[in-house]
Amino acid sequence: MENENKAPEISYDVRVKPGRAGTDPQAPDWEVLELEDGVVKNTADIYDNMTLAEANQIAGMWRQKKEEAEAAPLTEAVQ
Repeated sequence: MENENKAPEISYDVRVKPGRAGTDPQAPDWEVLELEDGVVKNTADIYDNMTLAEANQIAGMWRQKKEEAEAAPLTEAVQ
């Protein structure tokens, strides 16, 4: 029963888009995925056709937003 109310663990992954070579970091072969408990739950959470640097930048922004959102309630409670 404890797992029924547990919020999913959200993570972000950068990978080579299926069917692409992924050998050139400057080629638009990369995608960023939002994972819930390690699984893509919504294909709208996949951003593709990026260079490796672009994909890493997007994933970094998403991770930062997640960390800020998780920290926000603690900050508000202290005030």
